[in-house]
Parts: sequence; C-alpha cells; structure tokens
Amino acid sequence: MKDVLTKPFAALQRRGRQLLGGVPGDLLVVAGFVLVAMVVLGVGSVSSSLVRAAIAGPLLFFVPGYVLVSLCFPRSTPVTATATDRPTLFVQTRSIDDAGRVALSFGTSFALLPLLGLVVASTPWGVTDGTVLGVIGGLALVGTCLAIGRRLAVPSVDRYHVGFARRFDAARAAIFETRSPVHTAINVAIVLSMILAVTTVGYALVAPQQGEEYTNLQLLTEDESGELVAGGYPDEISPGESIPLVIAVENQEQEEMNYTVVVQEQRIEDGDVVERTELRRIDYVLTDGGTGYGEREITPVAENGTVRISVQVYQDDVPETPTQEDAYRHTYFWTAVTDGSDGATDDGADDTDDGADE
Repeated sequence: MKDVLTKPFAALQRRGRQLLGGVPGDLLVVAGFVLVAMVVLGVGSVSSSLVRAAIAGPLLFFVPGYVLVSLCFPRSTPVTATATDRPTLFVQTRSIDDAGRVALSFGTSFALLPLLGLVVASTPWGVTDGTVLGVIGGLALVGTCLAIGRRLAVPSVDRYHVGFARRFDAARAAIFETRSPVHTAINVAIVLSMILAVTTVGYALVAPQQGEEYTNLQLLTEDESGELVAGGYPDEISPGESIPLVIAVENQEQEEMNYTVVVQEQRIEDGDVVERTELRRIDYVLTDGGTGYGEREITPVAENGTVRISVQVYQDDVPETPTQEDAYRHTYFWTAVTDGSDGATDDGADDTDDGADE
C-alpha cells in the first residue's frame, strides 16, 4: 500500500531532477538575479545607494548582453556546414570561449542600452525608474527563457556548460598564479578597476539625484475667461486706479522656504531709480514644490508719468531699502499714469499683507 501511494511521487521527483538537472545553471542564476533585482529596485525598501548600484550595474551592463550571447551561442563547439540541413542563420558556426563570452556580454549590453532606451521612451508611461526596470527585466527574462530552450535543444555532449568550480579555479589561477608578484598585482588592479567602473556607473544611474534648486516668480493677471495668464498688464491707468495682480511664487529649493515679496513703484531717469515707493509686502511660507498665489490690488501713488512696478523676492530679512540688486528674484512691468481722473485717492501705499494662499 505504501508503494502504491509513494511511487507516483517518487517518479515525479525523479522527472523533476532530470528536468532541473538539464537546465543550464548559469541561465538559472541570471534569471534569479533579474527577479531579485526587480524586487529590490522596484518594490524593495533598500535605501543604500551602494547596494542599489551593485545590483543595477550588472543588470544594465552585463545581463542583457549575456542573455543575447547565450541565445546566439548555445553550444560549446560549433556545427560544421555538413552536419545540418538547417539554414546557417539559426545554427552556431563559430566557437567562443569563456573570455569571449564575458567580453561580448559587456560590449553587447552597452550596444543594447540605447535601443532599450528607445523602447522605454515609446511606452505610454515614458522614461521612469519603473518603466526602465520593467522593460530591461522583462526582456532579460524572456531572452533567458529562449536561451534555455536553445541550450536544451543542443545534445548534452555539445551543449555549453559553465562549471562554476572549474571556472573559479581557472580564474583564480589566471589572476594569482603568475610568474611574479608584479603580474599578480596588475591582474588584481585590472579586476578591481572593472568592478569599480561597473559599480560607479550603476551608482550614477540609481543614486538619488539632487534636483536643481530654484525659486520661480511670476506676475499673472486674469483674462476674459477668468484664467490666469502671464501678461495683460495695463499700459495706461488713471491716477489712483488699482491694478489687479496675482503674484505667484514657486518653491523648488528642496526644503520649506519663507519668502517676502516687496512691490515697489519706481521712477526712472537716465536708467537710474530716482524715487521708489513701497506699495505692498506679502509673506509666503511654502513647502518644497509648493506655489503661493498672492492676489492683490496694486495702486500706484504717482499722479502722472511712466512708472515701473517692481516685484522683488527675498529669502531672508528684507533690507532697509529693498532694491532689485539685492533681491533673490525680481521682475517688473511698466505703466503710464495719465491725468484726467477726478476724486482719485492715494490708496494702498506702504501696505503690508501677512500671507498668501498656497
């Protein structure tokens, strides 16, 4: 009774060993590495840039080429032209040693990356970390499956095998068992430089990049449809007439910022400011990436002539006499005050507002 129950499972176990025993170990390692890399880089919480670089470097600069080389060269020995009736386009007619496979893997990976970049850019999601990882990882897994299929289609005696222990011993002997300590030191330096190069490039690609730090200032007005637009400032106003203005400040300084905006009316003669009057002062407290909109009525105090309305942004304390030269950001527009209005008043000068909407 026991044999009846266990015999099917024993046969299934033997069949599984046969199947797994025939699967190329190097390609299984590649597939496993790709899966681990996709999990760690895609959904993992690893914050160490060095660890992410150590994973991303081989994924970008070795795996794509190795998969393609394995797909093209499944045999350890080439097929002669008389040994098959199949088209030579799909048959390996050249041999390639281990060093050649490694060299081709790196070179082919660098050649494939621009093509993979075009594939990523053509997706609806654009160039993002997730898209790059998905495209490269997905194609690597598909290519690995095809390479395994081609490898298994080759007779076992002719199939390319990677004897990891034998390869390790050979590599160790090539590096350390040299004619002199000088040659050993040179070999070690070459190996370390290759590891450093791959890790450095990987780090540059996956490490969080410090974005550009800046503050953006805009003067906006409402058009006929009520939309905010840059421009539309009046060329001419009457004495005492107010100018509706929206002063937008955008914080891209990578941290919360306190801003003070000073609005001045300036008279210019021969390119120099001969008179300045503060009309408004607005305070903004903005988180990183936030934008504040200060909607105010600006009323020039001049009774005639052309004046410049200057808007100046300060990050720290405002100087006793604010100027465009000492402002962190500034902009301006011109308007002409014409005679002819009766009953005008001096409204809005030296007014201070405590905040702006974010």
